[in-house]
Amino acid sequence: MLRGFDVVHFMASVDDIETNTAFARKNDADFPVLSDADKTVAQAYGVLADAGYARRWTFYIDPAGRIAWIDREVNALTAAADTAARLAALGVAPASAAAPTGD
Repeated sequence: MLRGFDVVHFMASVDDIETNTAFARKNDADFPVLSDADKTVAQAYGVLADAGYARRWTFYIDPAGRIAWIDREVNALTAAADTAARLAALGVAPASAAAPTGD
């Protein structure tokens, strides 16, 4: 579903790399699952809960590196469809319309 857009997407977790690797394999993740075991990034993005876990938020970062939107109401069951809808609403180019990278 997200492959239809000209985006790079990944997941970040405060779990260690071994746990994230097992999660990715178990769920056939076709995107990178990054480990933030020291919780530095989670703290910087404001998603670290007092209990030590990262809240499930989606950050949409534009080509200039600015946060264009934050979804603080992520539903794991509809996340892919919700993300695709938000990308369309933000005017993200379809993958087929992406500018060629050139050499």
